[in-house]
Amino acid sequence: MSVEVTTLKSGINVVTDAMPHLETASLGVWVNAGSRDEQRDENGISHLLEHMAFKGTRRRTARQIAEEIEAVGGDLNAATGAETTAFYARVLKADVPLALDVLSDILSEPAFDRDELAREQSVIVQEIGAVADAPDDLIFENLQGVAFPDQPLGRSILGTAKTVRSFDATKLREYLTRNYRGPEMVVAAAGAVDHQAVVAEVERRFSSFNGPANPLPEPASFGGGIFSRRDQGAPISLVQTCQRG
Repeated sequence: MSVEVTTLKSGINVVTDAMPHLETASLGVWVNAGSRDEQRDENGISHLLEHMAFKGTRRRTARQIAEEIEAVGGDLNAATGAETTAFYARVLKADVPLALDVLSDILSEPAFDRDELAREQSVIVQEIGAVADAPDDLIFENLQGVAFPDQPLGRSILGTAKTVRSFDATKLREYLTRNYRGPEMVVAAAGAVDHQAVVAEVERRFSSFNGPANPLPEPASFGGGIFSRRDQGAPISLVQTCQRG
């Protein structure tokens, strides 16, 4: 079995799956925090934080982040869910340390530049509008809202235009500090990697992520029910979930 796991003093779990026949590696940071961990007035902040991670740090501009990875033929991306947020890269074997450096930098030293923040808020507001015009996306938004009414799991991962516009650098840092902690983070790498080398890099570059485990999110309570809407000139859209008996 090539899978190896090491838990650091900070609580971060480092997991690798070495594949010696490869010359590339996929690696990333998975955080046990997402929209379910948001307070009512934070709806959408997890997703905005994911966007802002790539928009500059104290050491790198947004352009430098992109150029350093692209210059070595790599790829950098991220995704936000209800319960997890992931930041990941794909690079050649020799560039694994660079990828870990960039990933640690965007999470530990984000700049949250005011102009970049305003731009990303506008981008996300456009995403929210796009979902409203896409029935195959909107139906799942409505389903979550009906199944888990008036609670984090029932709210859109994107947030609302009002909440997204309300966030500033202070709010983003507060959320980051509260939820991005060692015991709730996994750094995973697969492909052309050496476990001990990855452990050493993570131990050095992610040392700021310490502290206790995250506070538990609000327990989910399934509601069930029916949601229907008729827009002018448009057919009814309907969401129905099972009622608790």
